[in-house]
Amino acid sequence: MKKLLLFCFLFLFLANCDDSNPIDPIAVDCSVVACTEQFVTLIVTVTDADGALIPLDRFEVVDLKTSENITLDITFDAFQMARRSGQYPLYDDSFVATNQNTKRNLVFRGFINEEKVAEAEYVIDTDCCHVNIAIGDTNISIN
Repeated sequence: MKKLLLFCFLFLFLANCDDSNPIDPIAVDCSVVACTEQFVTLIVTVTDADGALIPLDRFEVVDLKTSENITLDITFDAFQMARRSGQYPLYDDSFVATNQNTKRNLVFRGFINEEKVAEAEYVIDTDCCHVNIAIGDTNISIN
């Protein structure tokens, strides 16, 4: 009996496998997807070659396709915390509604005394619910 039950489960499992038609994330209908309540913020860390945290005077995030400055608005206190931690917001889930199932090419630039000292490019993948870094290193090391 146990062998028959195991065989039935194995048969059902194999019968439902179909490698010829992989799920296309672009074709997903986001209106039927259940998302978590989690809010994702992608962070980059800026350090020097020795690993010391770098306090930037300002930073910007620009969409490489449109040249639009999409830097997240943060409070003065949040910016001071970012400077102390060397961790700066790159992109977050606030962009999901207008960018579902897309990839976006961004560049992060950090400045000290109006001189660009850090720059890194990213490809951001946005699904129905959250953002994720598809390409790019979240650790930016400057000399």
